[in-house]
Amino acid sequence: MKVIAPLAGLILAASGFAALAQTATPAPSTAPTMQAPAAAEAKPEIHIARPVEMMLTQQAASLSFDGKVLTLTGVSPTAAFAIDRPERINGTMNTEQFVKMWNATVSLMKNDPPNVSVTTLGPVPTQAIVELGAATLSGTTLSFNAVVLDGLLPPNGQLVGLTTAPTVFRPMREVKGFLKCWWSPYWTQRVCRADW
Repeated sequence: MKVIAPLAGLILAASGFAALAQTATPAPSTAPTMQAPAAAEAKPEIHIARPVEMMLTQQAASLSFDGKVLTLTGVSPTAAFAIDRPERINGTMNTEQFVKMWNATVSLMKNDPPNVSVTTLGPVPTQAIVELGAATLSGTTLSFNAVVLDGLLPPNGQLVGLTTAPTVFRPMREVKGFLKCWWSPYWTQRVCRADW
């Protein structure tokens, strides 16, 4: 028994080291590997190059009106537009594009310039329907020849919103393009931007 006991101790010690070695070896990871999301693919765009009936919206910090000229100051660098037919479309253009399209349209409607609603939301809110002529842009100041048709257009006002009546705007002869649009299943209507 004196020989067997030490031998048994050696066997137990060896098995203990083997168990320790197995415990210390990390198991291979079975967690799923995270992959970087694929880059978003560019949406195919369609071009609209036909006359469309739009409503345009422009905003400004303040206005002044001398009875003949409506001047908007602190004008937003972009204008929004909406189209209801033949399909619903919304979109954006910069203010320079707005002025170019507006003046091209006014030149075709000399006898009946477009009407707009002008709303101020300052200390004394006001609303007016105004006939607007040609526009002039200088920095962030936008001026129109204007005739008040209804309501009150004050000499001075703040927080200005200008919305056009539905008006047919046409592609301009001197520039290429009109609207570039795309559609998303996550949005209810086609989204466009000016392309001139």
